[in-house]
Amino acid sequence: MNIKKNFVGSLVSAGAFFVVAASVFAAGTVMISGNTTTVENTPGWMFNRDTSTATPFEFNTDQASIGQGSLYVKPIGTTAADKFIGENFINTAIANVNTISYDFMIGSGGTVADANHFYMNVYANFGVSDDNKFYDCRYNIVPTTGSVLGFTTVTFDPTQAYSVTKRGSSPFPCPAVPADMDLQSAGSNIRAFALNVGDTSVNDLGLDGYLDNVVVNLTGDVTTYDFEPILSPSTKDDCKSGGWMMFNTPVFKNQGDCVSFVQSSEKAVRNKLL
Repeated sequence: MNIKKNFVGSLVSAGAFFVVAASVFAAGTVMISGNTTTVENTPGWMFNRDTSTATPFEFNTDQASIGQGSLYVKPIGTTAADKFIGENFINTAIANVNTISYDFMIGSGGTVADANHFYMNVYANFGVSDDNKFYDCRYNIVPTTGSVLGFTTVTFDPTQAYSVTKRGSSPFPCPAVPADMDLQSAGSNIRAFALNVGDTSVNDLGLDGYLDNVVVNLTGDVTTYDFEPILSPSTKDDCKSGGWMMFNTPVFKNQGDCVSFVQSSEKAVRNKLL
């Protein structure tokens, strides 16, 4: 897998839809500003795929674990079924997964007691099942601590034990340790993981918060996903000292390309004023 890649995605913010680019700004780091796939089980991110229960979110610069911004889940409304779900379809062997981690921060609409609402689900299938099956075993990684003052890191390690939900069509019982799925059926895989905010009950009404710094550590391939809003340089100085790599509207090839963009923008503004 080549981690130096560009993704085309969509920004979902306050009900609006924009086509944007998600770009690499440092080795092993991918900037995400929206969906990077439109098809389930195709590698990439999909945010709030089920629009019937989706709660509003946006990418902004209010808080950040890395980079300049993060994904902000706005306060969940009065409909108990509403929540946020961000899926990443990685479809890779469990044996290939070292860890998956993410950072979260509880917003002003919650308290430290709401940490359990910022959880991750890992969807895994036994080797004898279709890799694209919804899941045989769903592992639930639920944080026990959180903060309204800063970010907390949550890590999934397939060699550790977790709460697990077995689907009725699973060919085997689900072990508490995900890696042990291989002992029952060689070639077991993880289809996807999902970051969630909210538990589809009245317990999460008004809850908001931030997600950032998702790290997928696979054997020989570590990718960090940095959630960021659409960014553009406003001055030539913004392009210097590697700054050109921080922007994704547009994506720049180098510092000179960034500077040329700023100069063209300034020229367009001057011409408009004449």
